Amino acid sequence: MEVHHHPKVEKKNFKEYFLEFLMIFLAVTMGFFAESLREHIVNKGLEKDYIRSFYTDLQSDQRDLPELINAINEQQVQSGESLPVLLSRATLTTEADSIYYFFRRFIRQQGIKAFITDKTIEQMKNAGEMRLISHKQIADSLVNYYKEIVMIDYLQQTLLGFKSKLLANLPLILKSADYRAVINNNDDVIMPAHHVYLLSNDPLVVNRVLIEVDDIRALSNTIKREVQFLLRENNEIEKLIRANYKVEN
Repeated sequence: MEVHHHPKVEKKNFKEYFLEFLMIFLAVTMGFFAESLREHIVNKGLEKDYIRSFYTDLQSDQRDLPELINAINEQQVQSGESLPVLLSRATLTTEADSIYYFFRRFIRQQGIKAFITDKTIEQMKNAGEMRLISHKQIADSLVNYYKEIVMIDYLQQTLLGFKSKLLANLPLILKSADYRAVINNNDDVIMPAHHVYLLSNDPLVVNRVLIEVDDIRALSNTIKREVQFLLRENNEIEKLIRANYKVEN
C-alpha cells in the first residue's frame, strides 16, 4: 500500500504576518481617505451651488423688499396719519372722498412672504443640508435672516387682527355704496368719480375707529422698520458671500 505524505507547510514568521497586516491596514485606510476625499469634493460642490442659489435669492429680495417698504409707508403709515385729521373735521355734509380713499388703502395687506424668495432655504431645510455652508458667519447670518422673516410674518398676522377689528366698525360710519365707489374693476383703490359722504360721525364710534387706526399705524411703522433692517441684513450677507466665495453679479 502506498503511503501519502502531506506536504510540509511552512510557518510564517512574525515579520510576514506583520507585513500582511500592514498591507491590509493601508488598503482600508486609503479606501477610507479616498471616500472621505470624494465626499468632501461632492460637499464642496454642493456648498458652492447652494451659495450661488442663496445669492440669487438675496438679490431677488433686494429688488422686491423696497416695494414692500413703500407700500407699507404709503398705505398704512401715511393713511394712518391722515385719517385722524380728516375725521376730526368731517361732518355728514362735507365731502369724504379722501376718508373713503384712505380707509380702502389702509385695510390692504402686504404679506412679507410675497416679497421673499425662500426656495433655497426651504430646499436645504428639507434635505438637512444647512451644515454644508462651512463659513460660520454666513451660515449664522442666513439663519438669522430667515428667522427675521418669520418674525415679520408674525407681526403681520397680528396686524391682520387689528384690521379685522377696524373693518367691523367701518359700516358704522361709511356708506356701503360709497365704499364701493373708491375701487375699480381691477380692485385698485381710486378716488371716487362722484363725491361721497359719511353715514355717521357719532363721536364715540369715530373715537373707537381712530384708536384702531392708531394701533394699525403704529404696528405698521414697526413692521416697516423691521423690513428696512431685513434689507440691511440682506446687503451685509451679500457682501460676505462676495468676499468669501467666487460669485458673479
